[in-house]
Amino acid sequence: AKVVVDDGHNSSDEGFVEGLWGTVAEQVDETFYDDRSDADDDLEKGCIKFPQNKLYGRESNLGLVRGLYSEIIQERKSKGSSASASSRIVFVGGYSGVGKSAVVSDLVRQLTEDDEHGGELVVYAWGKYSKLQSAAAPFSAISDALSQLVVELTKDKHAGHLKKLREKLCDDDSRISMTSTFPSVAPLFDSMESDPATVAASMSQVKDAFKDFMSCFCTCLECPLVWFLDDLQWSDEASLELLKDVLSNIELDNMLFIGAYRSNEINENHSFHQLMNEVEKVRGKDAARDNMPVSRMDLFGLCLDDIGEFLSDTLGKDSPSEVATLTEVIFKKTLGNIFFVKQALEELVRKNAVFYDTIMFSWEYNVSTVQLDNYISDDVIDVIKSKITGLPTEVRMLVVIMSFIPNNANMSLMKTLLEGEGVRTMKVEKLISVAINNGIILHLSEVDRYAFAHDKIREASYDIIPKGKQRDELLVRISNVLIDLANADKANTEWALFVAADHLNSVVPELVPRMELARLNFRVAKINLAKGATLGANVNLNDCLTCLNHSGEKWKDYDFTLNLFNELIASEFTVGKFELAYVHLQDVLENANSLDDKFTAYSYKIKTFAEGENRDYNKGVVVGLQICKMYGTILPNSPKRTDLIKASVKLETELRNRPLTVLSKLPRTEVSTVFGLLKDVQHYAVLEGNNDLATLIAKKAIRLSLQKNFLSKDMVPILAMHVNVLVKGLAKDISKAKLAYAYANAAEKTSEVFREDKGLYYQVQMELHGGIYPLLRPHRESMDPIINSHRPLLNAGNIDYAIGGGICYAQMWLCAGLPLNSPLLKPKLLLYEEAAIRLQRPTFQISFSSVRQLVLNLQKSPANPTELKGDAFDEESVLGTLEGNSLRTSRRDTSTLRLFLALIFWDEECMINMLEILSDFAEPDVSTSRTHFRLFVIGLAGFEMGRKNKDKSLIELASTCLDYFKTLTKLGSLSATPIYHLMKAVSRPSKSNYDEAISFCHETRLVHFEAMACERCGMLLKQEKRVDAANEYIIKAYWGYTDWGATSKANSMIETYPFLKEATRCYQTAQSDGSSTNMRVANYIGKK
Repeated sequence: AKVVVDDGHNSSDEGFVEGLWGTVAEQVDETFYDDRSDADDDLEKGCIKFPQNKLYGRESNLGLVRGLYSEIIQERKSKGSSASASSRIVFVGGYSGVGKSAVVSDLVRQLTEDDEHGGELVVYAWGKYSKLQSAAAPFSAISDALSQLVVELTKDKHAGHLKKLREKLCDDDSRISMTSTFPSVAPLFDSMESDPATVAASMSQVKDAFKDFMSCFCTCLECPLVWFLDDLQWSDEASLELLKDVLSNIELDNMLFIGAYRSNEINENHSFHQLMNEVEKVRGKDAARDNMPVSRMDLFGLCLDDIGEFLSDTLGKDSPSEVATLTEVIFKKTLGNIFFVKQALEELVRKNAVFYDTIMFSWEYNVSTVQLDNYISDDVIDVIKSKITGLPTEVRMLVVIMSFIPNNANMSLMKTLLEGEGVRTMKVEKLISVAINNGIILHLSEVDRYAFAHDKIREASYDIIPKGKQRDELLVRISNVLIDLANADKANTEWALFVAADHLNSVVPELVPRMELARLNFRVAKINLAKGATLGANVNLNDCLTCLNHSGEKWKDYDFTLNLFNELIASEFTVGKFELAYVHLQDVLENANSLDDKFTAYSYKIKTFAEGENRDYNKGVVVGLQICKMYGTILPNSPKRTDLIKASVKLETELRNRPLTVLSKLPRTEVSTVFGLLKDVQHYAVLEGNNDLATLIAKKAIRLSLQKNFLSKDMVPILAMHVNVLVKGLAKDISKAKLAYAYANAAEKTSEVFREDKGLYYQVQMELHGGIYPLLRPHRESMDPIINSHRPLLNAGNIDYAIGGGICYAQMWLCAGLPLNSPLLKPKLLLYEEAAIRLQRPTFQISFSSVRQLVLNLQKSPANPTELKGDAFDEESVLGTLEGNSLRTSRRDTSTLRLFLALIFWDEECMINMLEILSDFAEPDVSTSRTHFRLFVIGLAGFEMGRKNKDKSLIELASTCLDYFKTLTKLGSLSATPIYHLMKAVSRPSKSNYDEAISFCHETRLVHFEAMACERCGMLLKQEKRVDAANEYIIKAYWGYTDWGATSKANSMIETYPFLKEATRCYQTAQSDGSSTNMRVANYIGKK
């Protein structure tokens, strides 16, 4: 109903409701008083009031989400008060207006009123994405939800929760990333650290910090967190990436996440649809935890009976039958969409088809079905526009301006914006009240902000002023107010800059100076980059360039343009637009004034050739060497042996008998220049296989650093890369191991100089502990450093190193003989596997799932234990989807695992088949643990099958592997010595050789290799008819496999040797005696 509002002039129709039969005014004559009338609410009787706190037709849907909440409560109670319960996730789909958010609102209302679930301690946060998402800051809905959590948790009743949370949120890196990206959460951290940080964060850092934050937050609560995000079909890419990460986190407990989306606005290719599928896939993989799968719920229109009940309640009737005709017409028009039903009913009231009878004090209608049908528009947007058009002018202006702001607005902002349109600030509260009374906007009391009652209302308001000069001028005025607001309060109004930039980019160029808009777009791009929103930043930077091109002043402000291009080149490269990056860097190379100013462009010029689908490492190297020459460093593409000798002599001269670690004593500098170029060229040279050039670059870089008397940060990866080159060359010349250790020591010492750069420091740690260190040290000593590198590398965006470290960890677990039934192994493998899926590294995923299947084969009793086919992995089907190098390396790794299983379960046919595949891989690679494990199984199987089948080629293949471990043993390798003696025993079987191998394996705690040696010795003694002695070794092998956790193997031994059923332990394996000394091995190596 349209009520005339006091807009500054008197009206004789004050209190009159247009079109109704009679007036709605205060009843003062009590002669005709009717008990249906109440003088206190006479002025409201002509207004439609929809029922509150009642949900129509959604009992089953509400029951589902409430059931999920109850499951979390019950699971937590069953585990104990301090235990956590798995989170639940439900995605709710349906058309706009069907009632998705109403289900969630009613859930929260019921939980709040229900003492069984904690009453008022229910913690609820919600956020809503806008159709104007291009004008919104990244993570907008998530930020709104976090703001509500801050408001809730800083209340007195949550003082205990807040204290507990602050104790948990003690990681400084997480605090910096969270407060930089979500400034509103600063009060949740310790008060001394509450100022929001202003440093840039990568998306990996944001994701990691957000996961930590949510995990700490949820576990601190006594009740599950209800987290609701609406209209996810409009969510930005940064939000989707963050949500995919946190929802895929199977360790996140005590939360009910509800995500709503418009099912008719997404298809299978939509980013959010893909997110749902990926989250379902990841959470469905973990069979060890119950209730992990994701729920989906689709809402459709209400049925005819539900609509009848709603209309009956709204119009105050005793029975739905009294409004049957009206129900039929409205249902036909709206198909049961509850929002559309409400709009249709209001339209009928405005057109007097439904009216309030002030004589009978009831709602009535007296027109035919056909007339009712004609009164209701087929387009709900037209219905809402009609409603808004009937509002007073200044109220219309209010809702129109609000429609251009994607965020919820507070009173102060609305007063400022409307003041710019000539509305007195003292009237704004009254205008807002009118809009609320007419169901246009809502007051969000918890955060004291105003929002549209529905997105369709925002959409209709947005279209009130058509595109053209009038709208453009309004957008400019709004944008100027928002920019002033952001400049005055930088901490909490970054969103205003996003809105202003989006609006100003949409108006005709004549209204906004191009250079001013270019600077605004650049400013917004930097904010996006600081929040890890690389795609959004890329759009802003391109908008900036467009403005710059149109300004006619492209290189007039030299520093600004150079900074823009440097950021844009890096941005285009990051999002994979290599061709555009090349176009922009050419612009810089043509217009920049100096080599220093051209450095970024030249650096990315090298990368553009060596990255992407059409990568050409050789071209990257050639172009890189040409650029290095411009900066005064000349290097040949194909160094001769004399070039390497000369470089070594010059380096020794420059070192003057000082160790390579002298580099760490030099003054540090952040300047890259030629060292950055050399780093890139060396990297691509290694990938191309040009190890001589990579070696020459390392020696040249060290000399330059000593001559210039400073240490560049880029010197560190150059040293680490050279260590990898030396490790790869150990197959031909193992004597270079000591030289490799010298470079490794230098790389580690120089990385400590730049310890604040955690990405760089842990990359070096990853390379050293995955490569050179395990050559001589036990594998288990490098496992913790590798695990500790995972998170910092992810935060730095170094995904391949971060996940690749997990492969090293899994291989080290197998090399070290750690228990297969350890509670640490499976969760860590799943953690890495989930990261590989989430970060789209399918070949890495194969590595983890295949190792998990190997463990299952050793623990359970599959029909064929040497096949990798089961709950975790199916080799045939997975490898059938691969091709090229991915297939080759994956086949190499799965064949290594199968050959190991064939040795354990003694499958000679499998051994022959796997040896045929692995014959091309009997040489070291950059991962020492992978090399050791592969060469070990090739050597053992090669000797066994070569001797049995009299195959000299297999004997030669195995001898190559034996020589590798023999040389390492001579160098004092604690990791190679036991393997060498076991392989030597297999190559020359004798009880004394096996006893020596068993002793070395026992001392180094290699329980699995000890068991294998005992079993082989037992089989040898049986062939020699020494049954009693053979049985002793078989018993030792049985207990060794048992201690290792290979239950399937132990059971198969009982089937082969029935006497094991009665066997008692009279021998302590390396695993069972808790031995932690390598003293005998160390003494042996010392004598050598």
